[in-house]
Amino acid sequence: MSAEAADREAVTSSRPCTPPQTIWFEFLLDEGMLEKHLQKSYPDPSPIQLINQFLEQASKPSVNEQNQVQPPTDNKRNRTLKLLALKVAAHLKWDLELLEKSLTVPVLNMLLNELLCVSKVPPGVKHVDLDLCSLPPTTTMAVLVYNRWAVRTTVQSSFPVKQLKPGPPQLNMTSAFCNDSVA
Repeated sequence: MSAEAADREAVTSSRPCTPPQTIWFEFLLDEGMLEKHLQKSYPDPSPIQLINQFLEQASKPSVNEQNQVQPPTDNKRNRTLKLLALKVAAHLKWDLELLEKSLTVPVLNMLLNELLCVSKVPPGVKHVDLDLCSLPPTTTMAVLVYNRWAVRTTVQSSFPVKQLKPGPPQLNMTSAFCNDSVA
């Protein structure tokens, strides 16, 4: 073996192997895998990516024999994916600030609606009319989280977003003055 080939071999064998990224469907196959994955210091994919992947897969429309797009079916696979997304959000302790920064409004809406469904919020009753004291704690938490998010989203959407002006970046006059005085 030449010296060059030996050097190449030494470099490649000394590099740490990066484990392959876990794919969303692997969590369907192994029930305990999600908890183990979330306990890692830097899980790949991240919890937010997992929520996105689980809900994206659960909401994929299907195509029938006549090539017509059908809404997602309510089957065991899709229900399990939604539950996995809820478990990941629970692992994040339902941190609304993090969820709002990381997920789009439609995805977060889907996640929170799913939380309301599994928490057994009485159907057809407005949240205003619910007696929170008479509900189980998990149902109360779901209603409170959903309504906190709804109010926060409504308030945030009512403020105009400052648009960046096109063109060259603006020079900060204070830093330009300080740099000139030093020179």
